Amino acid sequence: MAAQRGRGSGRGGSARGGRASGGRGAQQSAGVDFRAVEASPLVLLKGPEDYVATRATDRIKAQLRAEQPDLEYTRLDVANAAVGELATLASPSLFGEARLILAEDLAQMNDTFLAEALAFLEEGGDDVTIIFRHSGGNRGKKLLDVLAKKAVVVDCSAAKSDTDKLDFVRREFRAADRSIQPDAARALVQAAGTSLSDLGGACQQLLRDIPGEVTEDDVDRYHGGRVEATAFKVADAAFEGRGEAATRLYRHAVATGVSPIAVTAALAGKGRHIAALVDHRGSADRLASALGAPPWQLRQAQETARRWQSHRAAEAIEAVAQADAEAKGASRTPEYAVEKAIGIVAAAAGR
Repeated sequence: MAAQRGRGSGRGGSARGGRASGGRGAQQSAGVDFRAVEASPLVLLKGPEDYVATRATDRIKAQLRAEQPDLEYTRLDVANAAVGELATLASPSLFGEARLILAEDLAQMNDTFLAEALAFLEEGGDDVTIIFRHSGGNRGKKLLDVLAKKAVVVDCSAAKSDTDKLDFVRREFRAADRSIQPDAARALVQAAGTSLSDLGGACQQLLRDIPGEVTEDDVDRYHGGRVEATAFKVADAAFEGRGEAATRLYRHAVATGVSPIAVTAALAGKGRHIAALVDHRGSADRLASALGAPPWQLRQAQETARRWQSHRAAEAIEAVAQADAEAKGASRTPEYAVEKAIGIVAAAAGR
């Protein structure tokens, strides 16, 4: 049998009799926050972000088990589902335990599961909760359309930008009825924003260990080594004219696995912002919209831009472009090429 059936580990559980009405699922088709999702007979985790899907699944499992500790939890392999498997798993158990079924990776489901899932949604069932996980693609669109009307839909969209990650951090703290300073949130994204899993873990650590509002000093204390090793910190120091600090941060970044190309990308981005701000007299937010950049990045760069002149900014951008080309193959010593550019940028600041 393709499913792995047994007692699920978790903190809570319950029985849920009957099927969810179409109205409730339809009202939430845009996607509810995983932090607020409530156990329901039908749940659709929609989107590619595994961390969010796992958090939502764990929350539902905990709620169900809290109500009925003998919850029976099953992970169903929908790519290899056998004929009648879903119906068997969803049928009333011998001792009447509540059941939770996780049907993962609908994008890979076979035709057998697709047909049986559609039939199940048409007929309904008792005392069973089914979580459907769809990470993307067009496979099974008919099933997704039905679930969008009948199920609670949880938004598992990927965090693609720093703005998305900042929003994630703010929501984590808001959900815990806590606050984090804006600079601290940005520092945390730079320190632990490689993946949502890392960022979520960092948020939970700070929430657990720091009483009251979380500050940038708190983030630096817990994640300072990672913060200082980022390409963005190198770019900030270079364009602020702190050449020695920029070089030190760059060497540390490279030593801890940061690619020289990542550093040139950060330098180039910072350079574009500085060049755009040098002669700009309007709103940074409007300029951010024109550049397609997060407004906070432009606001953060405004003070630095005051010490730059247009022709110096152009020289810095040219030096970074040259270093980028060398880092991508035009030089046998890409690390040195980027370090040289950092020195040129830092020396041009304030001149």
